[in-house]
Amino acid sequence: MKRLIYFLFLPLCWLSSYELLAQEQEPVKNIQDDIQVDVKSVKTHADGDTISIALFLISYQMDPREFKLNTFATQIVDSEGGKHLFSTMKMGRVFVRLADRQNYLHYLLDEDVPVPLLIQVGDWNGKKASKVILVFEDSTEEGRFITQEVDLF
Repeated sequence: MKRLIYFLFLPLCWLSSYELLAQEQEPVKNIQDDIQVDVKSVKTHADGDTISIALFLISYQMDPREFKLNTFATQIVDSEGGKHLFSTMKMGRVFVRLADRQNYLHYLLDEDVPVPLLIQVGDWNGKKASKVILVFEDSTEEGRFITQEVDLF
C-alpha cells in the first residue's frame, strides 16, 4: 500500500515542481544594459499641479558602475502624448533641479542594490502620466546613450 501511494504521488510532485519552476522564470521587463527599472509609485499632489514618480534602479553588473543619466533627454509622457521635463530629480542623495541646468546626473550603482530615483514635474495640470523616458550612457561605449521607456500603468 505504501508503494502504491509513493508511485501515485511521485509524478504529482514532479509535475507541480516543474510548474513552480516555470512560474519563477518569467521574463523581467524594463532591463537594458544590465539595469532594471521598477516603478514604485506615481502620485499627483492634491492641487494636481505636481506629479511625483518614484522608480527603483538595480544594476546587475559585477563591479560598481557609473550611471550617467541625461537629465534634459529624460522626460515624462502624459496620456495625450505630450512630453514634459522634470522640475526636480533625486537619485539616492544626488539632487538636481531644472533651474540648475545640469546636463547629467552621475551616480555610482552597486550590484543588486536598488537605488530610488524620484522625478517631480511641476505645472502638470492633472493629466495622467503614461510613461517615463530614461536616457542614460551605455556602460560599454562612452558617448553612446540608451533610451529606455518605462510604462507607468
